[in-house]
Amino acid sequence: MSQDAPTIFLCYDPPDRVCADKFADWPRTNALAAAYDARVETLFDRPAAEPLRAALRAQIRAADVTVCLIGEDTWRSPWIDWELRMSKESPRRNGLVGVVLQTYHPRPAAIENSGAIFVPFKRDAVARAIRWAATESYTQDDFTLVDE
Repeated sequence: MSQDAPTIFLCYDPPDRVCADKFADWPRTNALAAAYDARVETLFDRPAAEPLRAALRAQIRAADVTVCLIGEDTWRSPWIDWELRMSKESPRRNGLVGVVLQTYHPRPAAIENSGAIFVPFKRDAVARAIRWAATESYTQDDFTLVDE
């Protein structure tokens, strides 16, 4: 990846870690995958989760684009829902990219109608979408990049 590539915050469920590992060469604000995966061991709505939420909030705000891997159960995760909402509420308003791992997986509600671009899990499509999301003005219209 070139040094001027947009910085990403990658959100995913631990079962999709193999796919997340494919983003190792992207500049990431949450590059410590083991630390990120550990969040699921903490109940989201408990006071003990606040330090973790604060750390994630800072990572989200430092990113140019939030990339969400959309796997089988991504839509059920309260952590991912919160991360997507934080991305939309960030003072800089991160770009949003939904990487669809399988077309039949439901999308998280927090990414719908938020100006996200949805792409298949293919390196070139993901790279184009991240670059686009980093520079595109905010809109509520979602886009889908179709294979050529």
